[in-house]
Amino acid sequence: MTTMLLSEILGRSDVPTVEISGISNDSRDVSPGDLFIAYQGSQFDGHSFIQDAVNAGAVAICAEQDQPSDFRIPWIKEYDVAQRQAEFAARFHGFPSSRLNVIGVTGTNGKTSVAFGIANLLDNTAFMGTLGWGLPSTLEETPLTTIGSVSLQLSLSQLLARNFDQVAMEVSSHALAQGRVNCVEFDGAVFTNLTRDHLDYHKSMRNYADTKMKLFEQPELSYGIVNHDDEFGCVIIDKLQQRNIKCLTYGANPSADLSWSGVRHTSRGLCGYWLSPWGHEEFFLPYYGSMYVSNAAAILLTSLCNGQEFADVVAQMRTLPPVPGRMEFIKRHGRLTVVIDYAHTPDALRHALVAARAHAQGRVFCVFGCGGDRDVGKRPEMGRIAEILADEIYLTSDNPRNESPDSIVDDIMQGIAEPDSVVVELDRQIAIQLAIEAATPKDVVLIAGKGQESSQEIQGQRIPGDDRSMVENILDGAHLCYSG
Repeated sequence: MTTMLLSEILGRSDVPTVEISGISNDSRDVSPGDLFIAYQGSQFDGHSFIQDAVNAGAVAICAEQDQPSDFRIPWIKEYDVAQRQAEFAARFHGFPSSRLNVIGVTGTNGKTSVAFGIANLLDNTAFMGTLGWGLPSTLEETPLTTIGSVSLQLSLSQLLARNFDQVAMEVSSHALAQGRVNCVEFDGAVFTNLTRDHLDYHKSMRNYADTKMKLFEQPELSYGIVNHDDEFGCVIIDKLQQRNIKCLTYGANPSADLSWSGVRHTSRGLCGYWLSPWGHEEFFLPYYGSMYVSNAAAILLTSLCNGQEFADVVAQMRTLPPVPGRMEFIKRHGRLTVVIDYAHTPDALRHALVAARAHAQGRVFCVFGCGGDRDVGKRPEMGRIAEILADEIYLTSDNPRNESPDSIVDDIMQGIAEPDSVVVELDRQIAIQLAIEAATPKDVVLIAGKGQESSQEIQGQRIPGDDRSMVENILDGAHLCYSG
């Protein structure tokens, strides 16, 4: 078991001599011998849980508030604990990221697909992100796209213990703003795109963009991979060039380092041609949706920056495994096609619907909702996009959290010109079943918003249920009476 003196963890000598065997900022996870870190968060005040941590065996407290006069274990007051806890955890675990090649992937959409692809292509590389963390084929679940800084440093140390050399990590804007990736030494950084999301948190697109930029301001950064087609991507390119940091670009624009042409949709995936200084190569990608060409380009360039050969990577990408919950096609012989996708932003929904249309011989059905306690402004925009690009719309629940599902649907309806044509069914499983039963074998049913998620967040409860299982049960269960 790793132990360290409290003075070493905090980097100061004016504290009691206490041996620490672990660090936690969640009283429910405290083990005997731990240092408990308390601070005022956006939703909860950690100081309210200090006694719970002591009862669980914490031997010292690091907090932003003054020590009560009758407190019986060491209580160290520190400033800006929320941001500095990463420093304490990194020090305790021996700065694990300094012994790993860490590749950060940020952007509104595509983070999971790009990071997952990198982890599958590069040798001995772990994945950390929305799907979980660890070996891509056997991931352990995580509650957030980028986990909290204390848990993150522990996970990085565990990856080292498992003899991983590299990690491809999704880096969310929340993580950058809240300091969750402080003291993570990023060797490479990848930017996918910037479109509307999280404005409930960031308040403006400018703030959102400035937060994303933080990943490309990391002092240890060796290279950046940037989407040349994105307006904010061009700002990042300028920033990297000013810092004399290697920057490779990708995009449909031929001026990018890696571009593409002749993209075709097939029943098995995407075909086309890569155009680059490393050669022109025909490619096949086992994915659906034109956005995956852009994602694949980011994966390819990252592989080149990590010593891979261009032609070898192009060949390996032909057999990349599917990304769970990302444009997953489910089809039964003689029946319609169902697509499950994580799309929960306007831009992602647009791309998913365009991809569904490319594979539909008949109509496109869209089953979706919007998350509660999140950016309200994107709801009518998603309704507008669905009405333009889908033939049939089924509105349902998608993690309503503490909001009324009816209220969320009302917000979405604000963007729909003909609301009477929309089917509203708040029970997600029933909504999915209604859409599938209404479709014909030539139609495509897109179920958007939750992807691989295994539960719904409703009034503080997690209700089990995942879209894939629902779809498979419906397709394999009752006889479907196709309309039309």
